[in-house]
Order: sequence, then structure tokens, then C-alpha cells
Amino acid sequence: MGSVGQPAAEEKHLLQLIQKQYQSIRSFSGRFIQSSHRADTETGPKKAEGLVSYKRPGKMRWLYEAPEEQLLVTNGQTMWLYDPLLENVTVQKLEKITEGTALSFLLGLGNLQADFIHREISKNLLIGKDGLIVELEPKKSTANLAFIQLNVHPETYNLQTIALMDQQDNYRTIQLMNMKYNLEIEDNFFEFTVTNDMEVIEAGN
Repeated sequence: MGSVGQPAAEEKHLLQLIQKQYQSIRSFSGRFIQSSHRADTETGPKKAEGLVSYKRPGKMRWLYEAPEEQLLVTNGQTMWLYDPLLENVTVQKLEKITEGTALSFLLGLGNLQADFIHREISKNLLIGKDGLIVELEPKKSTANLAFIQLNVHPETYNLQTIALMDQQDNYRTIQLMNMKYNLEIEDNFFEFTVTNDMEVIEAGN
């Protein structure tokens, strides 16, 4: 499974198909399950799940329902991470964190072929997943990202699961489920209002 042994032209074509399909989607909404695997622990992966929504270009909202409630939302310029338990919100400029990353692709701002190098599967992070699996190495090296793997539907090329591996061999997978595409979603769904009772943490500005 995956892209092992595929000719280079076919690999390039596959990336184009994934990119084209993703770019054709104006919006989506559905559920996600995130599994975080740490290399330095014997305990199993940490699970989190919730609701995800996306609107092209650059707007995304991840509402974590379990194990703790958290809200990560961006309007394309600013990203807010709100923790209702601690009543704090971390505010960050999106451009500081997106260039050449998996996030820039997910937000519809980046291009797989421009930002990544397609290579053979090095680790089975998405073992047992139906569909096509590709592994991509970022052209710009970062501490947080060694490579990503995308698992896409074999016929529609819709994104099903994404895996992100860091330089310390920790990785997480995000599975997208019950996706509904090209919905009408208001822009203000991707805004966050900071109120006086919240502690504001400015990150990386």
C-alpha cells in the first residue's frame, strides 16, 4: 500500500490529484479523532476528539470535546487557542506558523508539490487504513515536522487521515470522519471574541 515503487511521474500525478481535489472543496465539516504517540513513553497513545470545520481559504475551527474541552480557531490571519478550564486564550499570527507546513496545505494556503518532497514510506504510521498513503518531507526543515503522511480515498482523493511526525519520533494522527463538503458556513464562525475575564497569552508575535 502507499507509494512504494510507484514511478516518479505517477507519484507527481498523485500529488496533483490530491491537491486538486482539496482545492475544489470550498468548505467541510465533520468529526475528528486525534491520537498522539510519544516516543519516550510506554503508555499508549493519547486520544482526543471533537468537531472540525473548514472554509477556504485559511479558515479552520477545531473544537476538542474530549478528554478536555478546547477550541482552536483561525480566521486566516489570527489563530486563537482557548482553554475554558484555565480561562486563557493564546493568540498567534497565522503567518508565523504556516509557511511550508502541513497546516498551510490544510488551510488551503499551501501547495504540496511546492512545499514538500514525495518519498517512499519510511514508517507505517497509518497501517490498516484503507486508501492511498503518501509520505511527504517538508522542503523547509523545522523542529516540529520531520515528515507527514496523507491517507486519501482511492477514488475521490478526499483526505481521510493525516499523520505528522516530529524530529524526536513523536507523532500524531488525525482521522477525519463523517465529512460533509461544500456547506454554507458563516465567516464569523471562524472568529473568536476575547472577553475581559480571559487571560491573554501572546505567542511568537
